[in-house]
Amino acid sequence: MLDNYGSDERVTRLLDTRTLYVRPKFNPDGADISLNTIQNLRSTPRPYDEDGDGLLDEDPPNDLDGDGFITQMLMPNRTGLWKISAQDSRILVRRQLDEMDGEFFDVYTEGLDDDDDRFFNEDGVGGIDMNRNFPRNWGLEFEQSGAGPYPLSEPETRATIEFFNSHRNITGVFHGHTSGGFLFRLPSTTSWDNFDMADQGLIVELAEMFHTTTGQPVRPSYTNPRQHRHGTLISWAYWDFGVVGTVPEFWGGFGRDYDEDGRVTEVERIRWNDEELNGEGFSEWTSYDHPQLGMVEVGGWRTKFTRQNPPPHLLKAEIEQYVPWMLWLAEVSPRVVIRDLSVAPIEGDEIFRVSVTVENEGYLPTNITKRALDAEVAVPVRAIVELTNAELVSGSKRTNVGHLWGSRDTQRSGSTVRARRTLDYVVRATGRSPAMTIEIESEKGGVSREEVVLRGR
Repeated sequence: MLDNYGSDERVTRLLDTRTLYVRPKFNPDGADISLNTIQNLRSTPRPYDEDGDGLLDEDPPNDLDGDGFITQMLMPNRTGLWKISAQDSRILVRRQLDEMDGEFFDVYTEGLDDDDDRFFNEDGVGGIDMNRNFPRNWGLEFEQSGAGPYPLSEPETRATIEFFNSHRNITGVFHGHTSGGFLFRLPSTTSWDNFDMADQGLIVELAEMFHTTTGQPVRPSYTNPRQHRHGTLISWAYWDFGVVGTVPEFWGGFGRDYDEDGRVTEVERIRWNDEELNGEGFSEWTSYDHPQLGMVEVGGWRTKFTRQNPPPHLLKAEIEQYVPWMLWLAEVSPRVVIRDLSVAPIEGDEIFRVSVTVENEGYLPTNITKRALDAEVAVPVRAIVELTNAELVSGSKRTNVGHLWGSRDTQRSGSTVRARRTLDYVVRATGRSPAMTIEIESEKGGVSREEVVLRGR
């Protein structure tokens, strides 16, 4: 945005008319641990008892083969569920139900049973999932692991809510995750039937533009009452803040569909690794004398930069494909402007009629959602008058204009009446150089300000 300001018309217009807030890392400490160490976590790094044994972070994965990645372990077991693929010895495939002969394996994450409880890597670094820690429809650990001891228990989630509450001009949330190559849209933590039908249409429309610009699919993030999420940011943003949030899951490019049959097989992923990553995304299986399991094979996908995130050389191109939709989400926000302003004398040069027309030239209404109105979190547009050497005969210094439709509403209704409003004032000059300043304030649609010189125009 900064590099293209002044040279790209779209970027220049957007930065001249909108405010963008960018948070590069929601989870800076956890992200740094994941990026710079062998550990792979989506949680905060604050020590947490994930297995309920009263100890904290006592059984993380271990890099047994010293390759700098946590991969997998294969332990021979004649009742195991996995076997080596006949197509490529690096690939594991599921054992068929009627298969009795052959070599079969159990699969574990690479590591040791550090706490001697017969489980492997069940209590690693941290464990509180910040996107389960927000207050709207928060659930206890038995409902969803990683929820934390109470809503906003983490400094990162609390800081997020505090930022929202101190920046009421936020009109939407783009909450980037990995991975999958699709978009999660609301409803998130509660049934779709609980949403106002007008908001349902808006949510679907915003999400479908993601599909239009990226070609990637859109999925509702609530499937049924037993599988929905708890305590997510986009759920809080909608129900308690009144805006629509979305969760693009970056990176669906794990492998390539070489035969173009609509699916990517493990054989194709291995080929992709060999040809495009020079083999660096996969650790060859090697024997390891495990102190608790005996002889095992250690190896497999280095998932951190294959399945979960793009390999670094593909990161820029991956992110760039989402930029047009990100810009569009900002562009459709409301924007209030003073469309017309006129001054007419009523009695000589002492009393004047001032007429001002306020309009929302944005696509979305100034309240954004019906939920914002129902929850009474949407602040109406206000007109504020300041006078110099003048006084009001009629009209008010502060007027609630109400909420103004955007072009999305006017296109559907065929009427622009509710997208604009005209205010009339009668002003008397009380001294030399009388003037009147009109400021239109919208929490979501910005500020428009004009000064009127009453005498000597």
